[in-house]
Amino acid sequence: MKILRLIALLLCCSSFSFAVNKDLVQLQRDLEDKLNAMQNDLDTKLAGLTGMVTAMQADTRRTADQVATMQDTIGNNVAKSLTPVAGLGAKVDTVNDDVRSLKDALADLSGRLERMDAKMTDLKNQLQIMQNPPAAPSNTAPGAMPPGSTPPPGSTAMPPMAGATPANGQYIAPGPVAPVGMSADKSFTDALRDLQTGKTDLAYNEFQQYITYFPNTEYAANSQYYIGEIDYNRGNYTGAVKAFDAVLERYPNNPKTSDAHLMKAYALLKSNQRNKAVQEFRVLVAKYPNSDNSRKALQQLRSLGVSAATAQR
Repeated sequence: MKILRLIALLLCCSSFSFAVNKDLVQLQRDLEDKLNAMQNDLDTKLAGLTGMVTAMQADTRRTADQVATMQDTIGNNVAKSLTPVAGLGAKVDTVNDDVRSLKDALADLSGRLERMDAKMTDLKNQLQIMQNPPAAPSNTAPGAMPPGSTPPPGSTAMPPMAGATPANGQYIAPGPVAPVGMSADKSFTDALRDLQTGKTDLAYNEFQQYITYFPNTEYAANSQYYIGEIDYNRGNYTGAVKAFDAVLERYPNNPKTSDAHLMKAYALLKSNQRNKAVQEFRVLVAKYPNSDNSRKALQQLRSLGVSAATAQR
């Protein structure tokens, strides 16, 4: 009996165990199906994401290519646009250089015209001297007492200096005795010839010698003037002003006086003494209102933007 009961119990347990195993197997199959479904769904989504990433990468490459193309296009367009500007800048620089060269050429031309005017004036004065030679100087100046005489009481007249001779109404002390064989006419002619043939240094020394030995002769003012003109052409404007001042002080009534005023004004202007130059131009206009030099002085005053009012000396 006990055996039967044991057998029955075993059979019951066996059936229960079989049922449990069957449920477990079914549960395992369900889990596997779900896992497979999830894996398939994940694979599908992953494949979709991969496609999207691939598409985005392709779009990014296309965008990068388009940006690079746009950069190249913009760069080329900018370069093309700037090319005329660069050319314009070069043209502006060239124009500036041309303007500077033109200014230099005009300044040089102005200097040459001034020197030419001076030479023309010299030639005119030389022709006038040759056509109408000055009278021989007298032994006494106007208003001066004859040599050896004494002035009357209350008179301010002074007897002339011993050995002095008049020059344009003034007495200038005679210079050293000229060397034997040296004459005033030949000395001046030689100096003028050397000046006209380009031997400037030699002519300069010869004019100085003429002034030293013949300070009261008819060509003394010319020689002094030529000394100033040579200094002016050399760029020694300070020396030129001194030389022209000597003409104005020693020979105030000479045909070269007007020219000395003009050239002195030019020399003052060249040495940046504008106010003094303006004053000298005005003096020239006041003293010689109808002369060629006066017209030149008026032109200079107009170019300087000042009036031609008469200066008081």
